[in-house]
Amino acid sequence: MAGRYSESLIDEVLHSNDIIDIISEYVNLKRTGRNYKGLCPFHTEKTPSFMVSQDKQLYHCFGCGAAGNVINFIMNIENLDFIDALEFLAEKAGINIEQYKENNGNQEIYIKKQKLYEINRQAAIFFYKNLTKNDNEGIRYLKKRGLNIETIKKFGLGYAINDWEALNKYLLAKGYSQKLIYEAGLVIKREKSSGYYDRFRNRVIFPIISTTKKILGFGGRVLDDSIPKYLNSPESLIFNKRNILYGLNLARSELGKERKLILVEGYMDVIALYQYGIKNVIATLGTALTANHGELLKRYCDEVIIAYDSDTAGESATIRGLDVLNEVGCKVKVIKLDRNMDPDEYIRKNGKDSFLEKIKNALPLLDYKIELIKKKYDLSLNEGKIHFLQESIEIIKKLIKSPVEREIYVKKLSKETDVPANVINSEIYGNNKFKKDYKSKKNNYNDVRRLVHLKPVKSVLKDGLVEIEKKIIALCMISKTEYDKIKSHITEEDFSNLLLRNIFSVLGKKYEEDKKIDINLFIDELDIEEAKMLRGIIKNLLPYEDIDKTICELTLSLKRFNIDKKIKSIKNEIKLLEKQENKRKGDVVRINELCGELRRLIEMEKKLMEG
Repeated sequence: MAGRYSESLIDEVLHSNDIIDIISEYVNLKRTGRNYKGLCPFHTEKTPSFMVSQDKQLYHCFGCGAAGNVINFIMNIENLDFIDALEFLAEKAGINIEQYKENNGNQEIYIKKQKLYEINRQAAIFFYKNLTKNDNEGIRYLKKRGLNIETIKKFGLGYAINDWEALNKYLLAKGYSQKLIYEAGLVIKREKSSGYYDRFRNRVIFPIISTTKKILGFGGRVLDDSIPKYLNSPESLIFNKRNILYGLNLARSELGKERKLILVEGYMDVIALYQYGIKNVIATLGTALTANHGELLKRYCDEVIIAYDSDTAGESATIRGLDVLNEVGCKVKVIKLDRNMDPDEYIRKNGKDSFLEKIKNALPLLDYKIELIKKKYDLSLNEGKIHFLQESIEIIKKLIKSPVEREIYVKKLSKETDVPANVINSEIYGNNKFKKDYKSKKNNYNDVRRLVHLKPVKSVLKDGLVEIEKKIIALCMISKTEYDKIKSHITEEDFSNLLLRNIFSVLGKKYEEDKKIDINLFIDELDIEEAKMLRGIIKNLLPYEDIDKTICELTLSLKRFNIDKKIKSIKNEIKLLEKQENKRKGDVVRINELCGELRRLIEMEKKLMEG
């Protein structure tokens, strides 16, 4: 990202995208009272519990807890990160996002990017038509690899015919400049003469699509003996292999509750697994996994499962990938395929169920590394055991901080080598294991103590008051009889929390209309935040043995809290006025008024305590 977007862009996006319009594209919403309702798109339900407020521009599901504004909704429904969701909605509203960049990004660059996206889109259409309009080497190759027409369409696959200038002539005829076609990486300058020729010729084409559905570039697989076998678009204003993962545009919608992504090496691995129904799969573009890839993966998933080729090169790439992902904080596992097989070959030979079993049995990062070390040495020899233990211990010390986890792996190594666990522990911790553990625990304890002393203390009065008000609302919900009893002691003005005050007010109006309250119809009369508050109250409703006694105690407590609050406020104001050296006549009068009000409140509090 060239620069962060300003707060003004976020405000403009929120202002320009009405939440009802956006959510209605995904959910069938019906107006109910002040809000809109529908079936939640984030979990399965039969009765609508998904509420959207047009006034507040917020949504909340009372079933699964999903909530937020229109940006949050797009992030969740489209599986986009914040920036992508922001750009998605900005484009939808026709907002020029470049002018909102904090670094005041160049407007010309923005316009050029849009042109490059357009050119790539036209190129993708051209390649797709070449593939599907008649019998050709490209379609024969893909069918031979087991792909059906639905999969070909889903990935927008194409074919670059064996012609030096077919695409270039097509794009020039569309009105695009030669300079921009060249900058898109679709053509190459001739060395010995003027002019340009197509970069992709006699190749199956794989469009590389962003999560916001823009075509960033292309990959091409040769159909003859030409070199290289795979060819990607060159780096450009819109194409950077270090920041792109092939298939993420589709996989982000297939993560499931476990939020897992399967990382493979090639285009065909992604496509084959997808066709077999394993759709949470992505690939790097023929490059080593970078930290940028790792950060991108971390945005979308909680766990990455690496399924690289099972040959030596694949194992080396896996180790590099594991280290990169581990460094950025991703949870990582590794699938072990049969020798010299890639995921595409494996699933075509063994089927989906077998591959799912491989996923189920994927090895955690440390287990995989220990397995590779074990392959290097003969554990029947003492020398082999020593080298195996030394290398394994170094990895354990580097990757595991938890003493419990370390002990588990120590026992595993002990079993593998017949070396006692205490001996392996001495290698890991040295002779001061217990001293170090004690020191670590002591430091942690002191850190916690410091945090406790630094942590702001919440007002017990404020928290206690809100809880009392919630309990009063809960009692009001039981029946009109309880509401009337409570109403005889307090009014809505006694509520300090504005949400609860409004709930109490609306509840009174509903009881005037009917003696019984339909909770769902009542909630429809509330604001979304009020509805959320009420749902929480009802969910945590507890039975009371003596309702009348409880009503008296709660209303009395509420009045006392309010009186205490007023007394403290008056005392503070009196102190401030008394500190003034040159008091005006009005100040003296005000002090006398406050003292009178203070005496009245103290007398009220005394009567409440006696009564």
